[in-house]
Order: sequence, then structure tokens, then C-alpha cells
Amino acid sequence: MPEEFFFFHRRYKGLALLLCAFLALSGCRYYERSVDAKYVAKVGDETYLVKDLRSQLPSGMTKQDSLSRVNDILTRWVKKELMLKMAKENLDESQRDLSKELEEYGNALLIHRYQQQLLSEKLDTVVTAQDIRHYYDIHPEKFKLDYNIVKGVYVEIPKIIAKSDQIKRWMSENSPRSMSELESFSFQYASKYDHFNNEWTDFDKILARIPGAKEESKQLLRRSNILQFNDLNNSYFLLINEYILAGEKAPYDFVKDRIESLILNSRKMEFLQDLEKNIYERARRENTFTIKDYK
Repeated sequence: MPEEFFFFHRRYKGLALLLCAFLALSGCRYYERSVDAKYVAKVGDETYLVKDLRSQLPSGMTKQDSLSRVNDILTRWVKKELMLKMAKENLDESQRDLSKELEEYGNALLIHRYQQQLLSEKLDTVVTAQDIRHYYDIHPEKFKLDYNIVKGVYVEIPKIIAKSDQIKRWMSENSPRSMSELESFSFQYASKYDHFNNEWTDFDKILARIPGAKEESKQLLRRSNILQFNDLNNSYFLLINEYILAGEKAPYDFVKDRIESLILNSRKMEFLQDLEKNIYERARRENTFTIKDYK
């Protein structure tokens, strides 16, 4: 382990006391300035100053929390500097030369900031219900389901008190009255009751609750709209009012909330493509660039 790292640890206790002192005397500007100029860790010729450490410490910390935070900050800095030192010592000159990468990164960052400024100033961010519906209708390929979804009712009840025939009659009738009676019964006796008639739900997540559901989910949906499973302790009932299979087009109400972001992303892409094209065409008309034939 490099000597600088051990130096840091040997002096940590004293530095922590120094830190507590300058925190206690933070009202004295002269003292702050003199302390700020001191370093609290060193690796080779690189130093970490008190003022840098001060900026990393939130106010209102207890003494114990402050010492723990100081140790964490300085240890991470030392480790980073040691790795950087080893990299500089073991890479050749061409590998250490980052000028090209830094230039490319800086140019990309400038372009990005300019694009973001124009987007914030000029992009139309108003998305109407008509826009959403139109997008849904003209892009059916974007809304193919990856899994089966259902609407219905799920009941899990201890087998000893389950009235299987009655529960299935309520589900079969499927009227407001029978559903109200099923709900009332479930609130009294069921260990789990889930009503998702108004919300599309991943069918596999429902099946995952049922130990006895071994059949392939698509086959189950096509077999019956009322399903019952049993294990040693419980009975499980599932009423399927609607279902849509994986690979089919997702219903509008299932995807409409994410269509707005799709529309905005599409507008951003179109805006940026037009921006690049317009800048290029303007520069071409004004002869501000030259492209020579390469042979």
C-alpha cells in the first residue's frame, strides 16, 4: 500500500479534531481562511484541502456523524487518487493523451446544450386527447402486448369455509347485485379479495398467487371465464370479464398514459432533425463550408 495512504490514516484522528475545531470556530473568518488553506489528505503532489472538505459536509450533523462522513469522503478521495496515480504511471503517453476524447465530449456537450435550449424555447409541448387517440390509431405496431392482460375478480378463501358453488353462482350471474354479495362475503371470510374490473392487469401476476395454477395462461383464458383452483388449505376463484392475449393490440385505455411521452419524443426527434437540416441548408446557400472530392 502506498505510503501516502498510511500517512492519511495515521493523521486522521488529528485531522478530525482539527475539523471539529474549525466547525466550532466557524464564526471567525480569519481562522476559517487559515484552516481552509490546510490539507487533510495527500497523495503524491495532490492534496485535498479543508475548504474542499467543508463544502462536502452538510450543516447540523452530530460530531459522530461528521467524523464518519469525513472518513468516508477522504478515504474515497485517496482511493481515487491512488488509482489515478497508478494509471498515469502504467499507461504510455498515447494512452494518457485525452485531448481528442475531451474535445469530442466538449463539442457534444455544447451541441446538446444548444439543442436543449431551443427545445425549451420552441417545442410544442401541448398534447391533446385527440393527438393521443390519433397516434394510437395510426401506430398499431407500437402497441402489441408482451403479456396477457385481464379484467375481473380474484378471491382467495380458506377451504374450510369456502362456499364454492355459491361463489361460482355469484360470478356466473355477474350482476351488480351478485358482485355486491360476493364482495360482502369476501370481506368477511376471504383472505384475499381483488376487484380489477376497471383496470387491466397482468394475468401472470394473478396466476402467481395461485399454487395450483399449472396450466398455460393462454389456455386457461380460452377454457373458461370462471376458474377455480384448490390446494390443501385454500380455494382460489377467478372471474375473467375481459382478456386480451399477448401479441394482440393493447387497448387504448391501457396505453394512453404513455402515448403522451411517445408523442413528445417524436416531436423532439423531428425538431432536432429539422434543425440540423435547416442549419446545413442555410450554410450551403451562404457558402460557409466546403466539401472537396476525395480520390
